[in-house]
Amino acid sequence: MKVKPLQIEQPESAELFRDMQALSARDWQLWSICALMLVVVAIGFTAFVVPNLVWGGVALHTDHRYLPQLFFGLLTLIILFNVYILEQKRTIDRTRQRLFKELMASSKAKEVALVDPLTSVFNRRYMDEIFPREVSKAARTGTELSFVMLDVDGFKDINTKFGHFAGDQYLRDVATLLKKTFRGSDTVLRLGGDEFLIILPETSQKQAQRAAERLLWETRWWNQAGHAKYELSFSCGVATYRKGMDVKEVLELADRDMYRSKREKKVPAAPVDDSWMEQPVRGSRASEEVH
Repeated sequence: MKVKPLQIEQPESAELFRDMQALSARDWQLWSICALMLVVVAIGFTAFVVPNLVWGGVALHTDHRYLPQLFFGLLTLIILFNVYILEQKRTIDRTRQRLFKELMASSKAKEVALVDPLTSVFNRRYMDEIFPREVSKAARTGTELSFVMLDVDGFKDINTKFGHFAGDQYLRDVATLLKKTFRGSDTVLRLGGDEFLIILPETSQKQAQRAAERLLWETRWWNQAGHAKYELSFSCGVATYRKGMDVKEVLELADRDMYRSKREKKVPAAPVDDSWMEQPVRGSRASEEVH
């Protein structure tokens, strides 16, 4: 599963976009000035070459001695005008590049603020951003929205036995397994410490439970493969959003179910039917890596 692109509009980003739009307007102004200048030069040249056409049959007489002066004067005016236009265009381009760099830096800062640096999944702050959008989407499409909460078993013992560096790697392994197991349309978050949350759009309670069971089986295979000196072990809880609930209520439901699972510690006797997870999700938000 991939991390989704952030679509969070901040005041500073909006200001940068306004500045770039102002530059685009300045571009149009320059091109308009160029077009007007060309029209004026074309009319002047026509009046000089074909005066009868422009002045309604009144012939204009010019001393031929002044023709070179008029010609070079017009040429100098055109050159100076083009120098001015080119300098203005370079100034606009430099400003646009500076604004683009500031916009990229601002976007990167938002990503850093919303992504857990240890596991490279979203953090708790992103939960507050995505929850209203997912609730709105579920209400608009008439679909269900479910959550899977995960808590590592005995994480303090892992730190004590193998050290904090191994504990950090343990959390990274958990995050990797979560991204591998769940769909691209799902969102993996680290709530803090050794707790993770997976948001499953267009997913019923039963489907979310089967997804949690599939995760336990994937964990069992990971442990049997001997990827590390420790074995992954965690408990899962499932909750489904109901109209009118807020983030706290949903997390409390998932938390209670997780601790019930921790007490019972049930593992399915056989692989579950998880073919529904392989089907494309209607309205799925395409995923792009930010890392």
